[in-house]
Amino acid sequence: MQKNPYLIDWAITNECNLKCLHCRGMASPQLEGNRVLELAEQIPQLSPQWVIIEGGEPLLREELFDVLSIIKQGGIVTYLITNGMLLNEKTAKKLAELEVRVMISVDGTDKKSYQEIRKGADFGTLKKAIRLLSKYGILNACNVTIGQHNYRQIEEIFQFAEQLKIPKIIFLGLKPCEDYRKYVLGSEDYQKIISSVMECQRTYGIDIFFDEPFFRPFLEVNKIDYSASSESGIIVPSVSRCIFGDYLFIETNGDVRPCTFAPLVVGNAGEKDLPQIWEDVQKNELIQRIKDFCSRLGECRECPYLYNCGGCRSRTYSLTGNWFESDPSCPLRRR
Repeated sequence: MQKNPYLIDWAITNECNLKCLHCRGMASPQLEGNRVLELAEQIPQLSPQWVIIEGGEPLLREELFDVLSIIKQGGIVTYLITNGMLLNEKTAKKLAELEVRVMISVDGTDKKSYQEIRKGADFGTLKKAIRLLSKYGILNACNVTIGQHNYRQIEEIFQFAEQLKIPKIIFLGLKPCEDYRKYVLGSEDYQKIISSVMECQRTYGIDIFFDEPFFRPFLEVNKIDYSASSESGIIVPSVSRCIFGDYLFIETNGDVRPCTFAPLVVGNAGEKDLPQIWEDVQKNELIQRIKDFCSRLGECRECPYLYNCGGCRSRTYSLTGNWFESDPSCPLRRR
């Protein structure tokens, strides 16, 4: 039995001031304030390596700073994902005092593309928010969700980051959402995208993290140097494979899932304590079978990089209806 979740990803509110093209949707009703604080108290008991607080837009959650304070007191590193539209001097100062590492969502690098993807946002406000976070030393990265709608902007993303002195770019492959098949990337797309990201990283020298399980195998196949630090500028953690079932995602209504994008609920944090739900995850037969890479079918099963990757399970299930099939978007596929 795995002792601790690798991380905890918590969508703390379903309220949002934007309507983004790739939004996965938010569950209702959201947990009441008292239960949110109780849940925050339980997180340090599980000793995750870090916690991600997101939403919706987390700055709309009344209890946000109390939650951040509780988690900080528990000694857990905390990241906050925000769209930046509600940031101001007071908020940035509070986040800095709580040593929160902030990731700001970008997705488009000019006014037109940005505001088309993130409806209701303002490009000028985004840039002001980035500068404010930099001022307080808490800007960790800009998050870019890559799909058919914006993958041709790779160099522009680096230029944007260079202009605003953003220390790191996190590329997130589009995961299941509304109209997913319309925007999801294929294996050939990923071959071009990762190659382009590598070329731009060498040109601009900005740290990058590419959140896909096949990223590390792709680098090894193409003999590209990388490290677990920013020495090379290419950040690949020691655990870069699919971590389905190795972490917990807490939905806005308290539902707990083995992956942020999995249509599989293992308990509700409004009804049961988080340590008990984590124990239930370890005993769940389907989850344990999915985590067993020997269960993979097709090309994944024969791939020499199977245990360094495993393929994204939630994407695979969304596109094939089978938890165990090969990842349709893998750039190492032979066909």
